Amino acid sequence: MEMAPIVDGLKVEFTGKASVLQLNAGQSGNEKLQSQWGLRGHPSFAILDADGQVTERFFGPQSEDQLRMAIQTVASS
Repeated sequence: MEMAPIVDGLKVEFTGKASVLQLNAGQSGNEKLQSQWGLRGHPSFAILDADGQVTERFFGPQSEDQLRMAIQTVASS
């Protein structure tokens, strides 16, 4: 499952409500965030609240609906 189109669509959908970031695991500097957020493998996803605390983690390909629901939960808090 190609995740980039899903993530790109969620970025647009949640503009002004939540930040949706896509990080390349191989890019220098991203290892620190992966470690901080408890991410491993590819793809992996972290949902953070407004305080920067991880509320959910997903490993492996995810459905658009699953990610949307997780983002909506923190965006509406």
